[in-house]
Amino acid sequence: MIFIINKRDVAGMEDELTYNEPLQRRRGAWNTKDILITGMIGVVFAFVLIAVTYAYFPLAAVLGPGYSRIMDGIFMIPGLMALYLIRKPGAGLVAMTIGGLVTLPFSPYGLIGIAWSAVAGLECETPFLAVRYRKYSALFLMISGSIATLISTLLEYPLYGHAGLSVGVQITMLAVTAVSGAIGGFLSKWLADATLKSGLLADYRRS
Repeated sequence: MIFIINKRDVAGMEDELTYNEPLQRRRGAWNTKDILITGMIGVVFAFVLIAVTYAYFPLAAVLGPGYSRIMDGIFMIPGLMALYLIRKPGAGLVAMTIGGLVTLPFSPYGLIGIAWSAVAGLECETPFLAVRYRKYSALFLMISGSIATLISTLLEYPLYGHAGLSVGVQITMLAVTAVSGAIGGFLSKWLADATLKSGLLADYRRS
């Protein structure tokens, strides 16, 4: 039996192989460096988030429950940054959970802070899971940050009674939350790219 393969088919096969090779590398098993980088992100940002947590209380008193949400996106940066760099399922969850463990002795929330950190990690993972961990553009990072922060705020409704706030305050809160998440997503990519350009993570070149 004779098979006739034209040049266009061969080119298509080559393109597919070119596309799938880095994709498979990204989706492969975690290696030691993946774990170390993810842990480093969690630890470094843990101390940043401790400061942000304590700054949030006076800010909320001044700006109220709506506009104080402008800080929400900062809390998602470790998870989004880890997902952008590592590009493997679970990177956001691991980074956020490690951060929660590090902040435990300093957090006003105690053990519940670890649970919230893990949940935040899952919130970061959700948009990437929806696209099967295939998109990492600046726009997608911004959308992911907005989705993650909005999910977080909606989960607070039964816990903190947000439904009792006026409709105007709730709309403001959700709008500011979405903007804050987008800023957090943008900063995640910017910080990751800046780290890559410094040469500290030579094995994690990203486009």
